Amino acid sequence: MKKTLFEKNKNKLSQPFILSSFVLILMLFSNASQAISLTTYRMYLDNNNRTESFIMFNNRYDKEKCSIKIKHFNFDENGKMSAYKKAELPDNSAVPWVRYSPKNFTVERGRPQTVRFSMRRKANVTPQEYRSYLSVSCDKVLQEINTKEGQPATNPNGPSFQAKPKLVQNVPLVIRTGKLQATAEFDDIKVVGKKLTAKLIRKGDRSLYGQLALIDKRNDKALGYKNSVSIYTETSSYAFDFSLAAKDTPPLEHLMLRFTEDENYGGSLVIEKNVK
Repeated sequence: MKKTLFEKNKNKLSQPFILSSFVLILMLFSNASQAISLTTYRMYLDNNNRTESFIMFNNRYDKEKCSIKIKHFNFDENGKMSAYKKAELPDNSAVPWVRYSPKNFTVERGRPQTVRFSMRRKANVTPQEYRSYLSVSCDKVLQEINTKEGQPATNPNGPSFQAKPKLVQNVPLVIRTGKLQATAEFDDIKVVGKKLTAKLIRKGDRSLYGQLALIDKRNDKALGYKNSVSIYTETSSYAFDFSLAAKDTPPLEHLMLRFTEDENYGGSLVIEKNVK
C-alpha cells in the first residue's frame, strides 16, 4: 500500500537527528533568510508508486513568486557533482517520464501550495533508473509597481511586481521503470588516531540512498550518523569518516558500521561490518 506524505515524513521523524513535530520539520529545510519551506528534499517514483506530491509553505508575510524547472547534474566515479552543460537531455533524464503541476505560482502566507507529480505510463520499457533535479526558485514580491511610471501602483488593474530572489533549492527526482538490483559492502576501514575512515562500495543497476551509522554492538546504540547518503549509478563508492574522539567511545572491537536504505525511496538493504 502506498504511504501518504505524512506517513513518509513521520517515518523520517523517528530518526534521532530530527525533532518529533511535523510542523518543526519544515524548519529543517529553511534557514532564517528563507521564506519558503518544503516538506521533502527528495522525490521518488516507480511502477508501484506512480504519484507523489510535496507542499510548500510561506513562512513570512510577503508573497513569494515561485517556479519549478528541471535541471541535470553529472557525477563522476568518486561522487563529485558538476553541472550538465549539453543542450540535449542526458540518457538518464527523468523528463520523459514525469508530469508535474503547477510549474509557476504565487504562495501567500497561510496558503500552502501543493505540487503534484505523476509517472507516465509506457509499454515494453527496459528497467532502468532515471534522475533529474527539481530546481525550486522563489522570489519575494517587494511591492506592486506601476509599469508606466515606475511608482507604487494605485490602480489595482495594472500593476506588475518587483521581486527579490530568496530561495533556490535542487530536489533530486529519481524514477525507476522496473525491478532493479543493488548490493553494497564496507571496505578500506582504517583508524588513524581518533578518526575512522571507510568506503561504502555500491554494485548493481540502481542507486543507494539512506543512512550511515557507527554502532556500539553491546547495546546497538548509534554513536554517530551520516544522513541522506546518496550513491548514484555513475559512482561506485562513497568515502566517509567518523570521529572517535568522544571520551565514552568504546574499544574498536565493540564498534560496527551500518548502512540502512530508506524504504520510502525504493530500497531495503541493511549492510553491516565490524570495525575490527
